[in-house]
Amino acid sequence: MPAEKSRPDKHHAITQAASEMFLAEGFERASLDQIAHRAGVSKQTIYSHFADKEALFKAICVELTEKLTIPLRQPRQKDGADLRNLLIRLGDDALAMMLHPASLDLHRLVLNAAARFPELGRAAYEAGAARMIDDVATLLSQRSQSGEELPRVLGEAEARVMAEQFIGMLRGFHQIRGLLGVDAIPVAERRDYVRSCVELLLRGG
Repeated sequence: MPAEKSRPDKHHAITQAASEMFLAEGFERASLDQIAHRAGVSKQTIYSHFADKEALFKAICVELTEKLTIPLRQPRQKDGADLRNLLIRLGDDALAMMLHPASLDLHRLVLNAAARFPELGRAAYEAGAARMIDDVATLLSQRSQSGEELPRVLGEAEARVMAEQFIGMLRGFHQIRGLLGVDAIPVAERRDYVRSCVELLLRGG
């Protein structure tokens, strides 16, 4: 058992198969037998990595959230770009991430499971929206100190409110349309939309 558990290829096969099954079938309909068959392992091998189906499901949701938000965790202040361009780049990455098919599938999955696993909803929020809000609030607060890009110095609470407003503007109805299967706007229009959100944020600051 310990040797089996230590094999990263088995762990990857299980999580990959579980991701596909949970996204396709949901928590209730996906079974460990199906996951084991898809992964090419025994059900006992799954139990050597995860305590039960719930533990596997939670691990998959957190892993997918972390993977999808990688672009939002890249350093953005090393190149000396002005605030407007930093926000545009972050906004482009954030909205593209929200509308990615895997992200929409994960969003549906977590919403359906949140009532049963409230801690899963919190974990997904902390890894996604909360992290974006924290990053934008920190950026706004730091850049407001110079007085060059924002008209006044922002306190922590005010910067956080502005960050939440900005993320909310970015999301707009784009994510709702994606979740409902409505065609997304063209990429060029989406980028124009992000730029308009940034302009509104800076004017309102």
